[in-house]
Amino acid sequence: MLAREQPEQGDQKMSTIRFWDRVRYKTDGLSVFTSGLARRSQAEIRVSVNSPDLLKDAEEFLRFVVKYLEAEGQRITPNQTMNYGYWLVKFEPSDDGTLDVWEYDPELREFLHGGSLAIQYWRDQQAVCEKFRATFDPPNPGKLTSVSVGVLEGRPVQAVRYNFGDPMSGWLIVTEQYDGDIKSLRNEHTYHVTAARPDLAKFLALPCGFRFDQTSGEKAWFDPEAAAMQVP
Repeated sequence: MLAREQPEQGDQKMSTIRFWDRVRYKTDGLSVFTSGLARRSQAEIRVSVNSPDLLKDAEEFLRFVVKYLEAEGQRITPNQTMNYGYWLVKFEPSDDGTLDVWEYDPELREFLHGGSLAIQYWRDQQAVCEKFRATFDPPNPGKLTSVSVGVLEGRPVQAVRYNFGDPMSGWLIVTEQYDGDIKSLRNEHTYHVTAARPDLAKFLALPCGFRFDQTSGEKAWFDPEAAAMQVP
């Protein structure tokens, strides 16, 4: 009997690529799930959303997860968490053996079933960064953002992101009620800002040096002086 020829290293790599390419993404109502991960002893993954408008973005989320599996060469295990841009998701086992995606509620208090918030944050922040040709740089939602009176109350804002050190996100957000006295600013967890002002969330992945302004429409731009400013 002839011995079976062993594949070259390059052939093995191509085989791996072909496997990940063979993973399929299927839709069932408002859920999207993988099909094919089980062949690599990885539980299939399912994410549910609250609107048909998010189904395409839910598939993009699953493709992101599959690329992670390919790059890391590891499995995702029950109760494992993952940062998807700005927001944190968790993989919870379901009765059928699939790992369901859960995500933090807007105030970071508890995990809720589904991935709508994380997916929407990702979609909107990526779109703004692409529009302004900026690097995608979402802050940790647990870091602090400086806000003036009127921000959490819904007034139009002007904002700039400086290179602040920890524990700050770098964002300084003010309204026309700001009197210029920095002592009047409040430091709020960034997740609290986005919970109170979801309309601001899409701008917050813009990197240091960017400004945005809501006082006359919506615009954003890069300010080299703000980027160069070092704030301890």
